[in-house]
Amino acid sequence: MPESHYTIGETFPAQFAWHLPNGDYLRVVFKAEVLGIVAAADKYVVRLVEMVAGRQENEDGILKPTEDFSQEYWALVGRLVGRRITIAFEADDGRAVHFRLETLTGEHNYFYRFPD
Repeated sequence: MPESHYTIGETFPAQFAWHLPNGDYLRVVFKAEVLGIVAAADKYVVRLVEMVAGRQENEDGILKPTEDFSQEYWALVGRLVGRRITIAFEADDGRAVHFRLETLTGEHNYFYRFPD
């Protein structure tokens, strides 16, 4: 049974990853502040306080130089700072949570279902 390791007011690094159409992977670590706990769903309600780290790598896992990063998708990542989301307790272990690209582009409302 999953369990929370953080309480309201605490923060933890939450790592997210997206597979881009060109085959690259975009990986980002946010500082996530726990705003609430939904025990029945084994989830946290968190605010993505700040982006702490990020990288883009090719399909072979080789880090790309910053100048080769996809400006379009990194701009969308920047818009996630301050967003509230629910995330499974398991996300607090530091491993990347892989999302569909539509969550980053806003076609799926995962990062935008809570009002600002």
